[in-house]
Amino acid sequence: MRVNHDYDRGGALAYLTAYDVHAARVMGRTSPTTGIIPFMDLVTQVMTQESYASATWVFWIVDNGSSHSGKAATDRLTAKFPNAVMVHTPVHAS
Repeated sequence: MRVNHDYDRGGALAYLTAYDVHAARVMGRTSPTTGIIPFMDLVTQVMTQESYASATWVFWIVDNGSSHSGKAATDRLTAKFPNAVMVHTPVHAS
Protein backbone atom coordinates (compact mmCIF):
# COMPACT_ATOMS: atom_id res chain seq x y z
CA MET A 1 0.00 0.00 0.00
CA ARG A 2 1.37 3.36 -1.00
CA VAL A 3 0.56 6.42 1.12
CA ASN A 4 1.33 9.95 0.02
CA HIS A 5 1.83 12.74 2.50
CA ASP A 6 1.05 16.38 1.82
CA TYR A 7 2.78 18.83 4.13
CA ASP A 8 0.42 21.42 5.59
CA ARG A 9 1.87 24.24 7.70
CA GLY A 10 -1.44 24.60 9.49
CA GLY A 11 -0.96 28.35 9.96
CA ALA A 12 2.55 28.05 11.41
CA LEU A 13 4.71 31.13 10.87
CA ALA A 14 8.32 31.20 9.77
CA TYR A 15 10.67 33.06 12.12
CA LEU A 16 13.63 34.63 10.34
CA THR A 17 16.49 35.96 12.46
CA ALA A 18 19.72 37.86 12.15
CA TYR A 19 22.35 37.76 14.90
CA ASP A 20 24.83 40.56 15.54
CA VAL A 21 27.91 38.83 16.96
CA HIS A 22 29.45 42.09 18.22
CA ALA A 23 26.41 43.24 20.19
CA ALA A 24 25.05 39.75 21.01
CA ARG A 25 21.69 40.90 19.68
CA VAL A 26 19.03 38.95 17.79
CA MET A 27 16.79 40.74 15.30
CA GLY A 28 13.89 38.87 13.81
CA ARG A 29 10.54 38.88 12.13
CA THR A 30 7.78 36.43 11.37
CA SER A 31 6.32 35.64 7.98
CA PRO A 32 3.56 33.33 6.80
CA THR A 33 6.04 31.82 4.30
CA THR A 34 9.74 31.55 3.64
CA GLY A 35 11.43 32.64 0.45
CA ILE A 36 13.21 35.50 -1.26
CA ILE A 37 10.81 38.25 -0.21
CA PRO A 38 10.72 37.39 3.53
CA PHE A 39 14.52 36.99 3.55
CA MET A 40 15.04 40.36 1.84
CA ASP A 41 12.53 41.94 4.25
CA LEU A 42 14.74 40.78 7.13
CA VAL A 43 17.86 42.07 5.40
CA THR A 44 16.17 45.44 4.80
CA GLN A 45 15.02 45.60 8.43
CA VAL A 46 18.62 45.16 9.59
CA MET A 47 20.53 47.06 6.92
CA THR A 48 18.47 50.25 7.23
CA GLN A 49 19.44 50.60 10.92
CA GLU A 50 22.61 52.21 12.17
CA SER A 51 25.38 51.01 12.50
CA TYR A 52 24.75 48.54 9.68
CA ALA A 53 23.68 51.18 7.14
CA SER A 54 26.96 53.09 7.48
CA ALA A 55 29.28 50.12 8.06
CA THR A 56 32.02 49.40 5.56
CA TRP A 57 31.05 45.71 5.43
CA VAL A 58 28.20 43.69 6.90
CA PHE A 59 28.70 39.95 6.54
CA TRP A 60 25.60 37.78 6.16
CA ILE A 61 26.48 34.16 6.95
CA VAL A 62 23.74 32.02 5.46
CA ASP A 63 23.05 28.36 4.79
CA ASN A 64 22.22 27.12 1.31
CA GLY A 65 18.46 27.60 1.58
CA SER A 66 16.79 28.34 -1.73
CA SER A 67 15.93 31.94 -0.78
CA HIS A 68 19.58 32.90 -0.40
CA SER A 69 21.70 30.46 -2.36
CA GLY A 70 23.66 30.95 -5.54
CA LYS A 71 24.97 33.90 -7.49
CA ALA A 72 21.50 35.41 -8.03
CA ALA A 73 20.99 35.77 -4.28
CA THR A 74 24.45 37.32 -3.82
CA ASP A 75 23.83 39.75 -6.69
CA ARG A 76 20.38 40.65 -5.34
CA LEU A 77 21.83 41.42 -1.90
CA THR A 78 24.74 43.54 -3.10
CA ALA A 79 22.58 45.42 -5.62
CA LYS A 80 20.32 46.63 -2.81
CA PHE A 81 23.02 46.96 -0.12
CA PRO A 82 26.55 47.41 -1.56
CA ASN A 83 28.17 47.03 1.87
CA ALA A 84 26.55 43.61 2.45
CA VAL A 85 28.61 40.49 1.79
CA MET A 86 26.91 37.10 1.63
CA VAL A 87 28.95 34.16 2.94
CA HIS A 88 27.56 30.66 2.45
CA THR A 89 28.22 27.78 4.80
CA PRO A 90 29.51 24.61 3.14
CA VAL A 91 26.88 22.50 1.38
CA HIS A 92 25.48 19.81 3.71
CA ALA A 93 27.05 21.49 6.75
CA SER A 94 25.04 21.18 9.95
